[in-house]
Amino acid sequence: MKHRIVVLGAGYAGAYVAGTLARRLSPADTEITVVNAEPDFVQRLRLHQLAAGQEIAAPRLADVFTGTGIRLRLARVTAVDPERQVVAVADADGDAAADGDGYGYGELSYDTLLYALGSHVADHAVPGVAEHAFDVAGRPSALRLRERLDTLSRRGG
Repeated sequence: MKHRIVVLGAGYAGAYVAGTLARRLSPADTEITVVNAEPDFVQRLRLHQLAAGQEIAAPRLADVFTGTGIRLRLARVTAVDPERQVVAVADADGDAAADGDGYGYGELSYDTLLYALGSHVADHAVPGVAEHAFDVAGRPSALRLRERLDTLSRRGG
């Protein structure tokens, strides 16, 4: 039986470690699955450029992993059960995600789990931050800031 490696997250850390493992480990002995909610690779370190009006590449993860033997599962992680060594996943609609890949419906079994889901912005319970502050921690928030900057530019400041 193959050693099942599941990587949660396909940002810089998740994509890099999955690719490195795919190059170093035998596909006859290992199976690598990357779980990510979005189909595109987000260059988080460059999101400030997106906010400033530049276009940045967002390669499709399916293309990034082509030819590597890495399986890509587009889903959100909803739970990790270390006792059973399974990860529960759901598609974008919140339904259990199943794609006929041999795993249980809505679950991925693993022998080794790598958690690389990244970080998020914390408002530290400061009133008004969620409604009025901007960040560039993700593509949607960078685009929100870009829209705001464009509005200011059209108004002349």
